[in-house]
Amino acid sequence: MIISVDETTDFLGSIDQMSADNPFACRIISMYKSYKPGLAFVDYWLIMDHSLRYTGAIARNGSVFVLYLTDLSDLDEVSAFMRVSGASGIICDGKYPLDFFGKKPKTGVIMSLSEATDDPCGNYVIEEPGIREAYYLIVRCADRNFKPPCFEDFYVDVNHRLRHKTMRMYGVRENKRLVAVAMTVAESREGAVLGAVACDPEYRKSGYGSAVVKYISNRIIADGKTVYIHRAENANERFYDRLGFTGYGSWSEYYN
Repeated sequence: MIISVDETTDFLGSIDQMSADNPFACRIISMYKSYKPGLAFVDYWLIMDHSLRYTGAIARNGSVFVLYLTDLSDLDEVSAFMRVSGASGIICDGKYPLDFFGKKPKTGVIMSLSEATDDPCGNYVIEEPGIREAYYLIVRCADRNFKPPCFEDFYVDVNHRLRHKTMRMYGVRENKRLVAVAMTVAESREGAVLGAVACDPEYRKSGYGSAVVKYISNRIIADGKTVYIHRAENANERFYDRLGFTGYGSWSEYYN
């Protein structure tokens, strides 16, 4: 069964009972800590079996859903729930196929890093950039694998998450110009999902992208967390291999 969560539910404790050391659990926990139940644009659910054992969790932000599924999740029930949910997009573990109106998902690789590497060598200027500046660098680097949201949505969400300490963001400067950026799109006690890694096309192959990823990853690991990256299929594989990331699993995204 799938039950709705409100502020009286021990939602985070329920996820801990399954295992919070998972990138999709991390995403849901981070969203919950940023946006509590009761707000119009978010909802949260727990998935349970007939013995009332927790088998997964679901979060909605707007019309986009994040699913934390386990081997005990009833995929037929989850698929039926998603078909009537009004979802425009779903992201989940690629291990668990859903029947979402017969849609084939976009898929990719999840990589992880749990041991710190050497901090970047060289005289890199690494600091926390402004949100607007980071956004326009990300837009310059957009490709078929990543379409940035509109600025207003990006600014409001990032500003809110930074204030609630459910994300962090760093950038590299060259002659006062922001040339590379990386941020966490979700953070929990156990892990962090790295995203929006971007390097200005004019400054690539100079070590700036590697420097900012090393810098942010080492600080996440120093906090006792695992770093996850959702990599597009056949994209940036050597880049993350060289930084010490290893295969963790796969992700799937469904669009209606």
